[in-house]
Amino acid sequence: MTTVNTEIFLKHQSSINCREFFIINWKSWKLLGIIVPERDVPNHLQHIIWNYFINITVTCMFPIHLMLGIFITEATKSELFENVAIFITSVGAILKLIMFAINMKNIIKMEQILQSLDERIQHADDQLYYTQHIKRHLIYVQRMYIVVYAAIGFFASLAFIARGEQKLFYPGWLPFNWHQSWWHYSAALGYQLYGIFFQILQNFANDSFSPKALCSLSGHIQLLYKRVARIGYDTPVMSQENEMELNRCVTHQKDLYELFDTIQEIISWPMFFQLFVSLSNMCVAMVALLFFVTDIFYRIYYVMYFLGMIMQLFPVCYYGSDFVILFEKLHYAVFSCNWTGESKRFKRHMMLFTERSLKMSMAMAGGMFPIHLTTFFATCKGAYSMFAVVITMK
Repeated sequence: MTTVNTEIFLKHQSSINCREFFIINWKSWKLLGIIVPERDVPNHLQHIIWNYFINITVTCMFPIHLMLGIFITEATKSELFENVAIFITSVGAILKLIMFAINMKNIIKMEQILQSLDERIQHADDQLYYTQHIKRHLIYVQRMYIVVYAAIGFFASLAFIARGEQKLFYPGWLPFNWHQSWWHYSAALGYQLYGIFFQILQNFANDSFSPKALCSLSGHIQLLYKRVARIGYDTPVMSQENEMELNRCVTHQKDLYELFDTIQEIISWPMFFQLFVSLSNMCVAMVALLFFVTDIFYRIYYVMYFLGMIMQLFPVCYYGSDFVILFEKLHYAVFSCNWTGESKRFKRHMMLFTERSLKMSMAMAGGMFPIHLTTFFATCKGAYSMFAVVITMK
């Protein structure tokens, strides 16, 4: 058997590591109190106390604080719409956080499959492709979410400061009269700042996970395509080695479908909730922006808020469409390899790969709505239709 060229195949540890982009999600979830530490972990008791504290004060109390503010406090229509928007966002973020907490074992399983797939990519061209394309996409997605949520927080703070009145960020119920003294006002404002920060962190951790997971899946489908298409061309190896490489690609393909099933199980219900949150909040933002908000800084805030709702959906729907197209094109890779001179056994394995690649794969939100660009545009149209109904009622 011919020795494989060491310049083409890197026998050292793969430089591909898609899991590194989920570290920030894990750190956020730990800070948000949904990761239960092992008993032998240092400061185990402190972690448990923090988990109870953050879940009681933010996950439970903050939405109640906002909901009661809608019905009890006397607020202007502008403040009312503002409160409705943040309340819907708050409830949606908590529901998504609960679903991710339930699926922690599946997230660990997803990372284990990703690690296995990463380690199999040993070809120099594939590693270069990962660095120049896939890794760059993952970096852009992560940075985009950081910028969007930081901008929303910044402009909300700027609008509040520019208002120059002794009011809260959002009308909300508190067990004390915050008008009573400066200390009471500071305590009320501090609680809202605390709650808003962790709500933004919840949304970032929840919303950035799905597009990064689907982007990683798309990247590995592309790498498998390149790997299969290269069989028989790369080096003057014997037919037996080509057959072994195709068998490894069949195993790689099987793991990709397992990765898809795992991601689908994780993101299905969070995306279901996200669709309704985005639909409602895009409508609320348009109504507030066009009819009730007059201050320039609040207009900027609502524009950023509206864009934030769009960016919560677009990347995940884009990559939800992307991996479907790549799966559908995967069978072309087999017929792009140098198969004509191979054995009958090799060609039987080709047919197995081809048959599996014809399997229809589409991520579904709640088992009902496809996570696809068509759903993104349908959501935008639905928000406009709801907006039209509100205008008619007005």
